[in-house]
Amino acid sequence: MKLILMALSLTFALSVPGFSAACPSAAEQKDGFVLRRESVKSEFKSTGRIVRVESDFNGSGSQKQFLYRGLIGLAGLGDDGNYSQYFLSDLEVFWPLKVGARRSFEFLPLEGGELNDKWSLELTVTKQRAFPVRFCNYLVFYVSFEIWKNDKSDEKWTAVYSPDLQVTLATIYDEGTEDETILAYDIIEPLGTDRAVSVERPEE
Repeated sequence: MKLILMALSLTFALSVPGFSAACPSAAEQKDGFVLRRESVKSEFKSTGRIVRVESDFNGSGSQKQFLYRGLIGLAGLGDDGNYSQYFLSDLEVFWPLKVGARRSFEFLPLEGGELNDKWSLELTVTKQRAFPVRFCNYLVFYVSFEIWKNDKSDEKWTAVYSPDLQVTLATIYDEGTEDETILAYDIIEPLGTDRAVSVERPEE
């Protein structure tokens, strides 16, 4: 039975007079914004193509991440450990996203690992969906991540990604199986305010 832990959705804001304030976007919220789900609060700020994400897990821990365009992890610092990786080619070639796009990027883990290990990240855009959020309409892309180590699959998941906000709004594990699990944000708000916009994930 599919386990849906949180509701979700987001991205290109529909232009509706009088309601633009209810549709935060990266362009409108230059000072950043906050996404929340149960027990998790994440603050997002962009500097060029790098997005910094600071997450608090309801007092039980914290994490700081640096992601390329809010999608691809470059480095992270947290109570559960640190990571950093150096990609050997230009990640920008994956943009703009389109369904069917597929790229593989070799990288070097900078935290541990054997020197002779060969690592790569394979990205595939599988679909795009429009999601309603109150008076707004958002577009997201489903991006399949697969990490390969020495030509063997090591890890796999799917990111539900908003190119407008430059954030991953949900992570799907075991997609398409009876064990499918979705972890998703359900509230978005401008950084430094108390006003929130609920984010609802429509039926498939």
